Parts: sequence; structure tokens; C-alpha cells
Amino acid sequence: MGKQPAPSPEELEFIFGCFLRGLSDREVLDEMQDTEYPRRNPRFIRERRRHFDAAKKVFHAQPEIQADSNISRRKEEHFQYLAKMVEALLSDDLDTVERIQSQGNYAQFQYSLGGMGITHEQLGSRVGDKIQTLWEHYPAFDVACLVDHLRAEYQDIDAKGLSAVVRDNPYEFIETLRVLARRQTFKGTCPVCKDW
Repeated sequence: MGKQPAPSPEELEFIFGCFLRGLSDREVLDEMQDTEYPRRNPRFIRERRRHFDAAKKVFHAQPEIQADSNISRRKEEHFQYLAKMVEALLSDDLDTVERIQSQGNYAQFQYSLGGMGITHEQLGSRVGDKIQTLWEHYPAFDVACLVDHLRAEYQDIDAKGLSAVVRDNPYEFIETLRVLARRQTFKGTCPVCKDW
């Protein structure tokens, strides 16, 4: 017995159309009897049904794949926007602040900022001013979203509040901001990303 020709696209459309109508393999063969398509055996139809069922699963999954892709893109854009706000907080040399071992005339300074000594209180005040500036230059909703994510990154914010953390632990807060600026991903959720 000779090898049967490969099915044409038109024949496959006909067979798949029969499958969509709910016809059994035998009924598909019966439908094909009155067409110009080659005579096929039950094995051929079973193989086409297997291919059809596999393709159907892929097409049904396609909206989910597309939705996942859209969510990933939106999440990335959201995180980039938050990272831009973090970079604004670290501007004016705050990203360069370092702890110092104060000696002699510099005993009152705990940190170095832009090559100058700065006290704990001054650093806290400087960070507080940057947060205030953020509220002035970004929509309040967006800043609140950043604060929601900061709570997940720095648990003391949830317990003590942002102002107390900035006052009591400005350097540790800056360290957290440095990591976020470089990582550009954020733990936790906010109203924008809670359902992603």
C-alpha cells in the first residue's frame, strides 16, 4: 500500500471544522466520503484529532500568556517609576553618605556627606527634607504607593512610622534606599500592584 499524501491546508480546515462541530472520528470519515480529499483511515483522523486537541489547549492558554506578559510589563513600569522616586530621595549627595569614626575636632559627626562631617540629627533632617520635597513634586497617591512598598522593605516603618525611622535611623533608611535604587524591584504591594 502506497503512502498517502500529506493533508492540504484546506483538508485540515475541513477536518478541524468537523471536530468543532462535535463529530466523532467515524463521522468525520463519513463526511469526507463526498469530498475531493483523499480517502483516509481512522488512524489518520485520530492523529489529526490529537494535533487539534493540542493546538486547542495552546490557543486557550494564549489569553493567559498575553495577560501575564501585560502584567509583567506593567509591573516593570511601576517599579521603574518607584525607583525614580527613590533616586530623587537619594539626590544631592545623600547616596554618598558614609559612617565615620569621629576623632578630635570631628567627634560630634557620625557621618560624612559630600566630604563634610554631618551629625545624626542633621542627616535625619536632610532625609526628612527630601521626603517632604518628594511629596511636593510627585502626586500624593504615588508617594503613598512608595511608602507602602518601603514598609515591606523596612519593617520599622510599619511599627514606628516613617518620620520616626528617618529621625532615629536615617543612615539605615538610606542604605535601604540604595539597595532599592540599584535593584529596581520592590517587596510588598500598593494599591497599584496589589492584584498583580
